[in-house]
Amino acid sequence: MYHKISADGYNDYLTVPAAALEAQFKYLVNENYSPISFSDLVKHVRCGKTLPAKPVLITFDDGYRDNYTVMYPLLKKYGMKANIFLVPSFLEQQGSAANGEEYLSLHDIQAMDRQLVEYGLHSFDHKSYKMLSAAEIDMDIAKTKARLITMNIPFQPCLAFPYGAFPKRNPAKLAAFFNVLTENKVALAFRIGNRLNELPLENPLLIQRLDIRGNDPFEKFTSLLRRGKSIMDKV
Repeated sequence: MYHKISADGYNDYLTVPAAALEAQFKYLVNENYSPISFSDLVKHVRCGKTLPAKPVLITFDDGYRDNYTVMYPLLKKYGMKANIFLVPSFLEQQGSAANGEEYLSLHDIQAMDRQLVEYGLHSFDHKSYKMLSAAEIDMDIAKTKARLITMNIPFQPCLAFPYGAFPKRNPAKLAAFFNVLTENKVALAFRIGNRLNELPLENPLLIQRLDIRGNDPFEKFTSLLRRGKSIMDKV
């Protein structure tokens, strides 16, 4: 799970420098990982399609413009595939937002090869699903899909929870939450969790992701990738 990629070496919790991302891509290639797309995993879950050996799903949240200007050239260089979770209200800002961030434009999205980059849902305006009712989440997913269709952006039935949050501690709310996802034909849903996912997936609506932070050392990336959270904090 990534967010921003910087071209100038800047790093923070959400921002991975281009040089670090390139080192990580090189590692994935050298260790024979097989990058997959949302559609590959959807077909695996729904139709039993076989995945390649050592599959890895590379995701980016929020749709920052540097995903196109900085990440995409590296993606092509190393033969990777990426999957970007989009927030329609961010895309509609068309450039610099009030918070100083810059998000993908429609031109950027159309310019990226659809064989290399696929898109998923990340809510309409990045509200935490932990704080919303089932009815509000239902409306949010429907609104998100409708806006992406209006913007002519193809997307897969894959959803990442904003902030990785969902009502996990309330059984009744959790059951209603899963019902909403199923009714909206969400095939795959993603939290954070920082653990590896064994195949077949235990629950396709609670897939865990490894949080790749820009201010962590390379050794932490490799440890997390190999074993997940079990040794993450020991590095």
